[in-house]
Amino acid sequence: MVFLRELVLAAITTALSFLIYVYPLNLLAHLLFDAQIIEPLAIVPTTIIGLAVFVYFRTHVTSRLLSGAIYYGMGIGFIAFWVFKVGLLLSLLLPAFTVEIGLICLVISVIACFKAILNGKNVELKTIHLTSPKIERHHKFIFISDIHLGSNSKRHLEKICDKIRGLNYEHLLIGGDLFDSSTFDTEDLGIFKSMRKPIFFVTGNHEYYVKDHAKKIADLAKYNITILDNQSAQLDGLNIIGISDNQAPKKQSTIAEQLTSHDMFNLLMVHQPSMWNDAPEKTDLMLSGHTHNGQIFPFNLLVRMQFRTVYGIYRRMNSSLYVSSGSGTWGPRMRLSTQNEIIQISISPEGLDHLSAR
Repeated sequence: MVFLRELVLAAITTALSFLIYVYPLNLLAHLLFDAQIIEPLAIVPTTIIGLAVFVYFRTHVTSRLLSGAIYYGMGIGFIAFWVFKVGLLLSLLLPAFTVEIGLICLVISVIACFKAILNGKNVELKTIHLTSPKIERHHKFIFISDIHLGSNSKRHLEKICDKIRGLNYEHLLIGGDLFDSSTFDTEDLGIFKSMRKPIFFVTGNHEYYVKDHAKKIADLAKYNITILDNQSAQLDGLNIIGISDNQAPKKQSTIAEQLTSHDMFNLLMVHQPSMWNDAPEKTDLMLSGHTHNGQIFPFNLLVRMQFRTVYGIYRRMNSSLYVSSGSGTWGPRMRLSTQNEIIQISISPEGLDHLSAR
């Protein structure tokens, strides 16, 4: 049974490797040189790439060269796939301009990939304001998620922390997927020791994919990070609830219900926004990440088919949800039509009738 499952996974990996890494090149060759779209010889690079991708994701290989080739190839191939696919359709309508269409698609792909790589390096600041009758003074805190150390470098984390240092806040909240591969070294988190504010963390799905993940999660406590594993922290009128990721949404909702407080502002932090519809009624604000807002267009459209809440602010009765696009990227350090972001949230002691973002 295990062998059959691995065989199916290998077949799926090979098929996806062809579509992402090989097929776009075939399309380009067809547009420019009238080559066959499906060449029998394509099985050779497809098999080699598929094997490399399968080994990388099914083992704990830590080669940065291999991961870089796989991830950037994935991002570039995904963008090229859609651009050249549109080019193929246009060439069917305008066969006399096939070569010109191919050249235009090549230029568009290069520009889009270059822009995506630049976007993947930048981190934007977004501010959210809300009010509540449950608090007696103004509160400010920072929310970041999906940093993906491993896919992203230590330098990317330092860039995020440098931006946070210049902000006025009381607590730093980390909404999961802090790291995502066995190349991650917990010593890269040393910068958190220099941040003199309380830091609260909940797990995301990627933490559980990493070798020795239990130890690495536990080691976060050495770096000024408090792990909220189905726990809450009550601070000056705020009830910060952290729900771990490796549970079904219904179970997460049950645990969150037990941790809510009737008289306090209940801030629920859970990595995936899937439990939003089942969130306890006493939840005042829920913070999530995970979706990356699709990360690379047009993957955004596919993500919206799986998640009803993909990015931004959502309301349900007196509760609010903010889904972040994340502070980092998974896989390729590329973003197209999305952005890495740090969220600064301020809560004022007024009626909970206003929520805005900029």
